Amino acid sequence: MPGPPPELRRGRKLNNRSTGERGEKIARRFLEDRGYSIVEQNYRTRHGELDIIARKDGTLVIVEVKLRRTTGFGDPLEAVTPRKRRTIRSMTEEYLSEKSPDFHTLRFDAIGILLRGGRPRITHVQDAF
Repeated sequence: MPGPPPELRRGRKLNNRSTGERGEKIARRFLEDRGYSIVEQNYRTRHGELDIIARKDGTLVIVEVKLRRTTGFGDPLEAVTPRKRRTIRSMTEEYLSEKSPDFHTLRFDAIGILLRGGRPRITHVQDAF
């Protein structure tokens, strides 16, 4: 028997949900520090979930958050593929239909977080797609 994978032997947990939650917590704090108000987080639809829905100056902002510990699989923002963008747009249509929020403009942002060492490196792309 080979034993547990190397990541677990070093004391790391392989848990995508907790990693996602950590990334969303960092992104939420980042946005709030810049004057955004968070409307909803983890809005679930049958196609998936919208990470963060925020508002700033009459703009409703749908934010996709990607966190990586290394760039071994590329930059975090590279994970926001054309397919993922189509899915986010579809989920946004469901959200707008169900909630009918009041807004002047709609924008899709992406936040990439790279956790290396102590402090996270955060890249916020406004109007990403």
